[in-house]
Amino acid sequence: MDLESELRAAMAEHTAGTTAPPSLAAAVRRRHRRRVVRIRVTVGTAAAAAAAAFVVTPAYHSMTRVDSAGVHTTPAGSPASPDRSASPPAPGLPASPPSGDRPGAGSSKRPAARPTGPAMKGDGPDGGPARIRRVGWVTYLPPGLAAEQPCVEHDERGGRTTTCRWSGPPGWVEIRVVRGTGLSGPEDLYRGDPAVPQYTSVRGVRAAVTDRPDSGRQVAWMARPGVGAVVAAGGGSVRDQLMRIAEGVRL
Repeated sequence: MDLESELRAAMAEHTAGTTAPPSLAAAVRRRHRRRVVRIRVTVGTAAAAAAAAFVVTPAYHSMTRVDSAGVHTTPAGSPASPDRSASPPAPGLPASPPSGDRPGAGSSKRPAARPTGPAMKGDGPDGGPARIRRVGWVTYLPPGLAAEQPCVEHDERGGRTTTCRWSGPPGWVEIRVVRGTGLSGPEDLYRGDPAVPQYTSVRGVRAAVTDRPDSGRQVAWMARPGVGAVVAAGGGSVRDQLMRIAEGVRL
């Protein structure tokens, strides 16, 4: 027997009678259980991450269909989605016009106007007034009113004025939109009315209210620099809704 074999035999005889204490055996078992638990937790976490990635991938592909401006792409040949943010016009009013048809927006399609003074004629293509058939910037009118004629544009006191009028059994409403560089306040919008105004506000803007000689009542305010509005109403219940009509004028 060589030296290595003798050493192995001696070590075997030395450890044959050795036993581990109970505390050491319990510690080994606890360590084994902890290792098993860690392995199971790691495997479960990996499986959950894989499942989440599988769910998120289709959502990511659907998001790529949104262009850089945040507008969803529309398949070719399908109609574009209508704009639903604009408030609908009041009952009985035509649809809202494009921005070029609103007073103060300007449009290259309008016939060139000629200064003719306060009379509402001479601005149209045949020497008559320029007509505007769509009034989408008026969002409220009392029931029972109808347009007397298309809105008229004419030159007045160095500015451009658009006049629209509605009437019916409940009364009448007249709206004037005045454009000009010399307008500084609501007092500049009246046609020489000597009545003393009372001051209020329309959508948070300072406004002046006066009585008219024709038993009507009117309110004037500056919608923005160089653009003002005058709303007049008369005849019973319509006169009482003057401020509500004015709040519905969006310029």
